[in-house]
Amino acid sequence: MQFNSKTGISAGIFLGLAATVIAQPYYKQKPGANYHEAAMEKWPSGKTEKKKDSGQFSVTSYFVDRRAKQWSVGLGAGSTQFFGDADKIQPGWHAKAFAKYSISQTFGLRAEYNVGVLRGARDFQFPTLYKDYFRFRSNFQDYNVQMVFTLGNISFLRPLRKTQLNLFIGGGWGSYRSVAKFNDQRLYVGGDYYLNHYFGQGTPNPNVGKDVEDRWEGRHWNVPFGFGIKHNLGKNFDIGLDYRQTYLRTDDIDVYNTAIWQNRWFDQYSTLTVYGAWKFGSKSNQHYDWLSPIESIYEKVNLLDRRVDTLYSDADGDGVSDFFDVDDSTEQGVNVYGNGTAVDSDGDGVADYKDKEPFSDKGVEVDAEGRMIDSDGDNIPNHRDLEPNSPIGAMVDARGRSIVNNCCNCEDMTFPALYFETNKCQIRPEFQVVMMMIADKMKQCPDKKLVICGSTGEKEKMYAGKKGDVIGSCRTETIIQALVSQFGITRDRIVIDAACKSEDKNRMEFKFGGSRPAAPKPTPVPVLPPTPRSSR
Repeated sequence: MQFNSKTGISAGIFLGLAATVIAQPYYKQKPGANYHEAAMEKWPSGKTEKKKDSGQFSVTSYFVDRRAKQWSVGLGAGSTQFFGDADKIQPGWHAKAFAKYSISQTFGLRAEYNVGVLRGARDFQFPTLYKDYFRFRSNFQDYNVQMVFTLGNISFLRPLRKTQLNLFIGGGWGSYRSVAKFNDQRLYVGGDYYLNHYFGQGTPNPNVGKDVEDRWEGRHWNVPFGFGIKHNLGKNFDIGLDYRQTYLRTDDIDVYNTAIWQNRWFDQYSTLTVYGAWKFGSKSNQHYDWLSPIESIYEKVNLLDRRVDTLYSDADGDGVSDFFDVDDSTEQGVNVYGNGTAVDSDGDGVADYKDKEPFSDKGVEVDAEGRMIDSDGDNIPNHRDLEPNSPIGAMVDARGRSIVNNCCNCEDMTFPALYFETNKCQIRPEFQVVMMMIADKMKQCPDKKLVICGSTGEKEKMYAGKKGDVIGSCRTETIIQALVSQFGITRDRIVIDAACKSEDKNRMEFKFGGSRPAAPKPTPVPVLPPTPRSSR
């Protein structure tokens, strides 16, 4: 294989492009002309809008970002140069289409298709001695898959830049159709070249001194390799410049393959491409190629350092370290649970120190101050109120139902029930209105007796020793004493009836019974007829 100075172009272009990349300015860390999105906070909205984040903060691997875009497709075009036996550089052209999938921030796979033209020339006979004024042209197509290594986003000291360097190498397959034109100086054709030319053996060449054309067509494996620079235009587009050298395991592309030692054994060609790429694959504004894996490592280390610090700090002074404190802004002096949240005894979502009703019923809707919702203001919360829209100021029973005081209806009267707490015989405050309504009705109907249902016996059973008898008799006596002492109802108007006992042992029911015995009418004194007077 013969070395030619033209093959040094690759090294020269590489050094020039590398210098261009190194000279790029750093990016500012705030919005501006040189602002780069990848330098922004990974959780731009305080970790609340995770879909807008690149996901780099929450990856499970230092070199994988599972939310950023991974795909890009693009088109490009540029010039070609051929390096072979026809080593006088003749520029050609090519166009390409590609698709790339970024597996990580530093590594990706790119599938590429190229179509174009290769050209070359040779003016001197040496060393072949018979092809004067040689020119060739080859139409080619090649397909290849490349491994792309992104280097521009790896730095331990510098922030991300908007331009980066990448290297690539791969393998593929190409098809070539070549046509060569030259002035044929062969004296003889056929047989061995040296024997024919120098010893005059073989068949005389009928085309000697004439311009002739030679053709070749074939397919071969190829190995593309090279480097490129890429510039970020924003969340959707990139532009770039690639220099690619393609190695071919054949010497037939330029149709200049004379079997002599001075001839090259393998042909090569290069492409210089300007391209544009569209990035897609997710709704994130970021793309793998523009995220730094080193920055991911730094973030993990910083996060670990911050978490260790929180083991020793207690911002709100509640006795729970910030590492375990779910709420690190509780007020001074507030009782908290082991996770740092304020105590909420009834579980209504309002901490006890703010709760006006700290023991509200479980699962009940409460207002901002922890009080059970009472829409109609009758002091019966909605979850117990059977009439949640009763008139304002209306008298209601324990279930929130309006009590209608029928003034003159003494025959068809239903009283609300009265409920006691288990094993207790004190009348609860919310049932005082029931006692008031009963007393009021008894005063309106003085000839009616009140029948108490639910008791288990008379007063003497309070001392019988049975718990049910004791509690039932105690409750009966409590009701009687309240009616007599507080409302002035006479004892003889109250009757106890165990036969109408309620199924609920804590419930006492009332009804009107028979008329009270009428007072005996006084016996009229008989009037005697007047006795006639005697006349004297």
